[in-house]
Amino acid sequence: MILLESHKQAKREIIARFQQLAEVADAVGMVTLARDIRTTRIPKLESERFHLVVLGEFNHGKSTFVNALLGADILPTGITPTTASINHVVYAPTPTARVVLTSGESKGLEPTQLKEWVTVAGGHATEVAYVELGYPSPLLQNHVVLVDTPGVNDLNEQRAEVTYGYVPRADAVVFLLDAGQALKDSEREFLRSRVLESARDRLIFVLGKMDMLSPDERLAVIDYVKTGVAALAAEPVLFPLSAKDWAKTKDPNSGMPELVSYLETFLARDRAQVILDNAAADAARTAGYVENNLGVRLNAYGMDLGELEHRIAQVREQLDTSKRKLDELHIRIDADAQSIKAQIGLDLEAFAKTFVAHLPAQIDAVDADDVKTYLTTFIEDKFKEWAEVEGAKLAAMLEHLAEEVITITNENVAAAAATLAERFGPGDTKVEITVDSFKYDVGIYAVGALGTSVMLFVNVLAGGLLTLAAPILAIMLKSKIAGDIRVQAKEKVPAAILNAAEAMKPHFDRCIDDFAKRLSEFVSNAGNTLYKGISEILDRTMSDRRDRGSQIDSLRSATTAQIAQVVAARAALRELRTGIWTPPGATDLGGGAPAPEELPSGNG
Repeated sequence: MILLESHKQAKREIIARFQQLAEVADAVGMVTLARDIRTTRIPKLESERFHLVVLGEFNHGKSTFVNALLGADILPTGITPTTASINHVVYAPTPTARVVLTSGESKGLEPTQLKEWVTVAGGHATEVAYVELGYPSPLLQNHVVLVDTPGVNDLNEQRAEVTYGYVPRADAVVFLLDAGQALKDSEREFLRSRVLESARDRLIFVLGKMDMLSPDERLAVIDYVKTGVAALAAEPVLFPLSAKDWAKTKDPNSGMPELVSYLETFLARDRAQVILDNAAADAARTAGYVENNLGVRLNAYGMDLGELEHRIAQVREQLDTSKRKLDELHIRIDADAQSIKAQIGLDLEAFAKTFVAHLPAQIDAVDADDVKTYLTTFIEDKFKEWAEVEGAKLAAMLEHLAEEVITITNENVAAAAATLAERFGPGDTKVEITVDSFKYDVGIYAVGALGTSVMLFVNVLAGGLLTLAAPILAIMLKSKIAGDIRVQAKEKVPAAILNAAEAMKPHFDRCIDDFAKRLSEFVSNAGNTLYKGISEILDRTMSDRRDRGSQIDSLRSATTAQIAQVVAARAALRELRTGIWTPPGATDLGGGAPAPEELPSGNG
């Protein structure tokens, strides 16, 4: 789609407003904000990328659905939780792939290497920020980015990165439900607490795996889901379909054509408006922040130099106190991480000892052939079951730690902001402190930022247990007499179980250490950004007051003019946002596409 002239004009105006704000920020010493506007916010708008995020629980067929939607087997599929990384699928004339690591490094991938980086079995999940795949799908044209996410089960720590890192920035969200277990309590809760607040107006429900149901079952399930999602979101958009049928035979009754048609219409009609509205809202928030800081400067010019120095000293004292308290959080994080590791270690030891104590009776209770055939699998399954439960417990403990750390961080940010407002603003002034990492990333850490899903974690452990279980397999295969199998199993297996438990502990420890490291980095970033954000405006204000004390009237006049300029920019942006959604003439509409609620709800 080529932007309408009205959209092009709106884009130019938003960029001009951003540039204007960057110039004002530079002029008053807010160099960090000015740099952020020029290097992040303006380029984001210029790229015009539209993020379509696909969410859904593990084993709901997300990768199969994405492949069907794009018309090719781009992503690996399977019955295990294959998707370990977040995958960005973008338009490219020929298939391409690259991996972006958490270190910031990027490397190209050959098709044969893809599974190593995007699947559980690949073993690289902890290194990957995201994988970017290029493919010549018509749906991806015009800068559409389809974001395929790991499953958002209750036991999934990457739900945090998805829900706080991607959902708030998504231009549209496709939420995939499974017709075989549609709209579970966990999905309702996830939607209520994580999705609806930030994506209610951009949410599309897809009810997949309809091929598994009989015609009567389909009607009943569709009616049930329609009622359920209607209770969560007003006028929900729902598409029942079978991605499998569409991928295999391009079955016109699969439900996929209706969804594709809807998305094409949505992207053709609303894509530009959504992108522009998001950018205009961001620019308006930025203008408000600049206006507040200009108010600080203007009030400072009304004080004599001694009073100004005294008040700045008071703000810096509070700022230093807040920074010191944030620094002390590193000690708290480390101590709590060590305590959590100790608790997990004790739980693991208790599990292994209990398992060993009960195993002889379980071996005696089954046939010798069953011992040979199933013992290894039985051991692996028990470890996996325990690891899933313990993983949930670990996530809860780390979540609690993160929430306390975030609360303390926010309290210190608020204290610094309140002191600044009290010393330099009139009673009705609201001084906002923008800490970059607070925008979307706070929630990542507040909801268990392990960076690795428990499902992935458990599967990695299971792979390790296969190696540990190899000696047990050898014993079973060499044994010829039933009694001998039982005796050897009871003699050798306990040691193998204890060794397996010992091998698991470092995995948990690394998981906890990684979380603690990331949480500490967050606190450091918050403290540094807080200090820098306030210090920049105070430093320039004091410098101007000292160096140009004889020009106070001129400084006041310049600052007043800057405030008026920023206020005008905010008003213009408000008006622009209204205009973005005002329907243009019939020519601009290109045939008068229906509003979302007028579109069909699928082949129900």
